[in-house]
Amino acid sequence: MNPTAFQTAPAGAAQLVLQRIVLPDFAVTTETGLFVHLQDAAHLAEEHRAIAFAEGGMAWFTTYGNLFNLRLWGQAAMLDGLWLRLAGEGRVGLKIWHVTGVDFTEHTLFEDVIDLSADGVAVDLSAALDQPRLGVLYFRLQAMAPAVLREGAWLTTAPDLAGADPLRLAISITTFRREEDVAATAARITGFLDGEGAPYLAALGGEAHLFVVDNGQSVDLPAHPRLTLIPNANLGGAGGFARGLAAAEDGGFTHCLFMDDDASFMMESLVRTLAFLRLARSPKAAVSGAMISEARRWAMWERGAVFNGACRPEHVGVDLRDPVAVTLMELAAAAPRPEGFYAGWWYFAFPVAEVRHYPFPFFVRGDDISFSLANDFDTVTLSGVVSFQEDFSVKESPLTLYLDLRNHLHHHMVQDGLRRGALGTARMVVRFLARSVIRMHYDSAEAQLMAWDDVMKGPDFFAENVDMAQVRPLVTALARTEAWQDADPREPTDLPDISADDVPSLRQAKLLKWTLNGHLVPFWKVLARHRTVPMPQRGLIWPLWGLSQARFVDPARQKTYVVRHSKARFAQIMIRAAGLLFRWIRVYPTLAKSYRDAYPEMAARAFWEERFLDGTAREAPAAE
Repeated sequence: MNPTAFQTAPAGAAQLVLQRIVLPDFAVTTETGLFVHLQDAAHLAEEHRAIAFAEGGMAWFTTYGNLFNLRLWGQAAMLDGLWLRLAGEGRVGLKIWHVTGVDFTEHTLFEDVIDLSADGVAVDLSAALDQPRLGVLYFRLQAMAPAVLREGAWLTTAPDLAGADPLRLAISITTFRREEDVAATAARITGFLDGEGAPYLAALGGEAHLFVVDNGQSVDLPAHPRLTLIPNANLGGAGGFARGLAAAEDGGFTHCLFMDDDASFMMESLVRTLAFLRLARSPKAAVSGAMISEARRWAMWERGAVFNGACRPEHVGVDLRDPVAVTLMELAAAAPRPEGFYAGWWYFAFPVAEVRHYPFPFFVRGDDISFSLANDFDTVTLSGVVSFQEDFSVKESPLTLYLDLRNHLHHHMVQDGLRRGALGTARMVVRFLARSVIRMHYDSAEAQLMAWDDVMKGPDFFAENVDMAQVRPLVTALARTEAWQDADPREPTDLPDISADDVPSLRQAKLLKWTLNGHLVPFWKVLARHRTVPMPQRGLIWPLWGLSQARFVDPARQKTYVVRHSKARFAQIMIRAAGLLFRWIRVYPTLAKSYRDAYPEMAARAFWEERFLDGTAREAPAAE
């Protein structure tokens, strides 16, 4: 569906696209239910760029990808009128309605038969902006005769840009030896900026430029006026995004968008992000993209998260094919953000002028948490702004858990509102270790103990190990039983999820918890069971209750590994943890102060400039 048809209003006044009506791009996701629910004689057509209807066919746009969250936009953006515009051919019944609360009471805003045309038919919904309670807008089409829907968009009156500052977006991707992935992503983004995005950027009074920060110094991209390739030392995500932020500052960009190199997303995310940033009421406005796991492309993995003691994803597991679940999620999206809310760097757009602190040198893991907590952004989540990528249970390893514990301890020593003292932070470490031990992931527990020890070396340890070159091999070497191996071709790998009915009862689970899943029970290897755990449930605890052996399988890579109950390794871990605990309590007051004192200097541009490739920050070109 092409947005260019919606750049002019039917009455002659210029209009601005807020959201296009989008259909699934099967190169990104095949989950049609994220975008439209088709009934009877309606189907995707023209390579999924249109919907074709026979008489009686229906299309319901009660979906995550195509609803309009009037409550969020009305509160956070300056809307001057609102229209739904549809283009195609044929006669259809159109119903547009408004849901304002969790009681799901529907308020019909428009219901009539319309004749679609190539020029488009616009329905004025501006009166909805004056209602005392704003909510979520949906619409439905029913064909009165054969029809085709080719284009659609939610629109507002375009702002008067005379004298307005340009909206200049720097898109920063950090990559490390993913040459094919980043080349494909760069081609899609520059193609969008050259093609369908060009008139849209012009309507916004905006411009955009892509910066690819190559930490592996191995990427070769075709020259393009809207693309800059920046070779960089391997400073992890923190250093790569710091380099991209510096390029945004040097180029005079108003906003910066951080993106992962392994995330796939529809270009519509850029359309909605740019529109919101142009119309946002707050100069601190930022956009946090959601994440959907490639393993479950119909379910929300994270739509922002809250950090306090642990990372708690918002709306995890919401079935995005379910209109009721989606409505509840969208109504919550307009509520005030909880304390400790942060945005993941797979997709995060923010105003450059509001940056007070650069990323802290965590290498990876926790840099996005620190950045969000340390900078005072007004962050929103927009429906349909989402990336699809591997979830963290797939990526989990002793190394990632080492990195996770380091950043958790650091945040609780440095960030306002999170400080818990020596015993409070120690309890957090115990929870990390207990999770690993219960799951028989002793390699991970040893890595977490190493992280605790390294944090006690003070901020100089982070400054001296920005690139993790010396530390990473030591942590990686701990992965013995948790090292992935080629799967036996005779063993099944594509397994159904374990049913919640196939686990111990709540009473039994409590008993298992208090015995650390049998580590305090004699003869556990004889009493307990073995099980194969599918990849989507790898990071959970409950599938492992009552086990003495677990086999994990990754069907995508045909890899597997097995963990086994070991009281000897458990005892070694507990003894070492006790020693670290006594040392932590002793050094905590001085240690926490040293991290707080060092944070402003280490989360600063000058700190990173000394470590960029060739020791200097290279000049970035101004935006085109």
